[in-house]
Amino acid sequence: MADFESNIKQIPTLLVVDDTEDNLDLLEFALKKKPIHMLRASSGMECLEIALREQPDIILLDIQMPEMDGFQTMERLRADPRTAKIPVIFLTAAKKDPQSIAQGILAGAEEYLTKPIDVDELIARVRSIYKVTATERELQKLRSQFMAMLVHDLRTPLTVILGGVDYILGVAEDHQPLDQDAKDILVRMMNSTSGMINLVNELLDLSKYEAGQITLEKKPMFVQDFLSRSLHLVKLQFKRKQIQLETSIEPNLPPINIDAKKFEQVISNLLGNALKFTPKGGTVTVSAKCDSPGKHVHIEVTDNGVGMKPEELTYLFEHYRQVSSSEKTKEKGTGLGLAICKLIVTAHGGTISVVSEEGKGSTFTVAMPVSNAG
Repeated sequence: MADFESNIKQIPTLLVVDDTEDNLDLLEFALKKKPIHMLRASSGMECLEIALREQPDIILLDIQMPEMDGFQTMERLRADPRTAKIPVIFLTAAKKDPQSIAQGILAGAEEYLTKPIDVDELIARVRSIYKVTATERELQKLRSQFMAMLVHDLRTPLTVILGGVDYILGVAEDHQPLDQDAKDILVRMMNSTSGMINLVNELLDLSKYEAGQITLEKKPMFVQDFLSRSLHLVKLQFKRKQIQLETSIEPNLPPINIDAKKFEQVISNLLGNALKFTPKGGTVTVSAKCDSPGKHVHIEVTDNGVGMKPEELTYLFEHYRQVSSSEKTKEKGTGLGLAICKLIVTAHGGTISVVSEEGKGSTFTVAMPVSNAG
């Protein structure tokens, strides 16, 4: 509880967005000796730039602005994962403007205020919102720390068990001291333990990403270079299941700025999903191409497997959620793979999406901005 209080007592940073400089000057003067650090922006576009760079605790956003009004600015803030969770207070010009207030709340604003601004009311609302968000951040931090501790404590004994079972099976193969039933039991133990270790590793990855503890070592790389490594690792699995693995990589693609090891995890997860949900004799295609403006490289993994229902696509990248295709194919998973993919791609400044049709297959698309170094 002491940690909560120490964070809550910090001075919140408020980004005020208003196209009238006099309004900004007056509010800045009024807040000069108040427990709030004020940033200012005079347009929606400037708001987006400052919000991304400074990560303010709260945004006070004027609705009536030229070029990009408050609603459009709010939409852009919520569309970017890096600013999507910043609380917004809408500022309306009239005392009685229920339509704007309702539209603002529906757009995701936490509060609204009317002009002229009552400074005491503004401070009270800012402090209230900040207290809630600070508490939520602390809870998330504690949750991530607990998960990391739990996962670490689980992984060591599971690794020991797996190593012991593997050793016993090796001895059994050499000397044949065990009957078939005993060997079958050991194989099941090894498979179960491997599944538990995979779950533990995915939980550890998830907790680290959510806590912001993953450091990306990014550098410009060509798509064909890291794709070739990812494909090489899974070729044998596709061959064993008799699934055709094809590639279609556009020549002379510009480089993208990535942490190769982390990004290979994304491709590996997508290929693993395609392998699970594509029947024997099916085809999986990995393609890469540049969009028409030349600003993004699109990497696609397409299969002609069981596909998904439209309603399932809305929660596909959520934690612990699995689709009905898992039941059809009897494939078990943790429900974390795609959530981790999204966290990795988002951390790189990219996006991941899916289109799918039940009975016809799915296409996962990762869109990454082209590297400036290229």
